[in-house]
Amino acid sequence: MEIIYLRKLLENSTIGKSTIRGVSEEKIVSVEKKFDIRFPVAYREFLHLAGAYCGALPLYDTASLEELSSDWHQEIMKETMTEYGTVLDRPFWLYAESNGCEQFAFFYLDDGDDPYIYRVDYDYQNDEKQTVTKSEFTFSQVIDKAIDRAYDITERGIW
Repeated sequence: MEIIYLRKLLENSTIGKSTIRGVSEEKIVSVEKKFDIRFPVAYREFLHLAGAYCGALPLYDTASLEELSSDWHQEIMKETMTEYGTVLDRPFWLYAESNGCEQFAFFYLDDGDDPYIYRVDYDYQNDEKQTVTKSEFTFSQVIDKAIDRAYDITERGIW
């Protein structure tokens, strides 16, 4: 696979003692078929490079394609969104999550080859709701920033 958006990830496959591991293009296509979707190019690159294990990248607790595409995980995501009354009105893909999908990052599947990222988190004023916030960064920019953050944590000890 040609890497267009995630060159920095390709060039930084090992950070500290952790080395990323990708998934095959066949696995990516299999998940796309399962959900009748097409991943954006930038995310396909991420999966190819780090979709099995994202190493030291700080991307919530769960970011592997195997976990995120599991029936169990999809059910948990839907249950949690229903519990909090969270509605996303366009096709999306949750690419990293924490706390049983109470916090997660996603992109809309119809937002181009390098989509903007959205975050779902606890509402600061009502802990029975979630807040959806659009990031000012695209998926590739978020991954580039995660690489910088991983170096800050693993090599410079900056939290």
